[in-house]
Amino acid sequence: MAAEAPPAGEPEASRVVARVNQAEITYGEFKRRLEGFQRERGPMAPEQWRDILRGMVQEEILLQGAAAAGLDQDAAVKARLEQARRQLLIEELLKRKVLAVAQVTDEEARRMYEESKPLFSTETVAASHIMVKTQEEAEAILQELQAGKDFAELAKAKSQDTASAEKGGDLGPLSHGQTVPEFEEEAFRLKEGELSPVIKTQYGFHILKSGARATIIQPFEEVQDRIRQSLLQQKQRETFMAFMTDLEKRATTELFEDRLR
Repeated sequence: MAAEAPPAGEPEASRVVARVNQAEITYGEFKRRLEGFQRERGPMAPEQWRDILRGMVQEEILLQGAAAAGLDQDAAVKARLEQARRQLLIEELLKRKVLAVAQVTDEEARRMYEESKPLFSTETVAASHIMVKTQEEAEAILQELQAGKDFAELAKAKSQDTASAEKGGDLGPLSHGQTVPEFEEEAFRLKEGELSPVIKTQYGFHILKSGARATIIQPFEEVQDRIRQSLLQQKQRETFMAFMTDLEKRATTELFEDRLR
């Protein structure tokens, strides 16, 4: 639900909407707080506005309590406030001079994709296997295959991997990291149509038949967010360095490192 605008005849920013002792909370202050909440949490219905105002009142009560306790004059607190002020000013400067400037266009993202397609490609190999419990069984099946028996028929008859056995042992295309290392190593080592020796894995004993190889390139739509983030970080670094260099050139600085000891 979209957030409702304040009522027609919106109060002036200086109109008082709450008072805590002698401190006043204006409509302008409330509106800024409301807008901040809506940026973070999404639209807020008018019936929730009272909760925001009550929160501001509680905050003012606590602030007055801190002042009454003399915390605003405490040296440690004042030092922290000054550090917070400095940090806020720096963050706002960088937001306006670096983050707002370092933007990534559609053309830049697409160009990086075209220039870096190998980074978004995956090598695959089609593979089929027959899995049994013992090495003796596997060796016997391998001898049958080497004698000319049909791989798919033997897989359907003898493989204990029932899911692939129904498809003649077909596992579909495998990519790097998708299966156990000893199985993957053989799959990518073999030539198309070649049989492996018996392979032992944690699941059993396998005979593997390698199929066609292919290279699959992820479409731009699947990787564009990653590309944009990478480009954005790079642009932000470059923009910051250029901005910082310019400020340093215009500043007069002196370092007295010997005084650090």
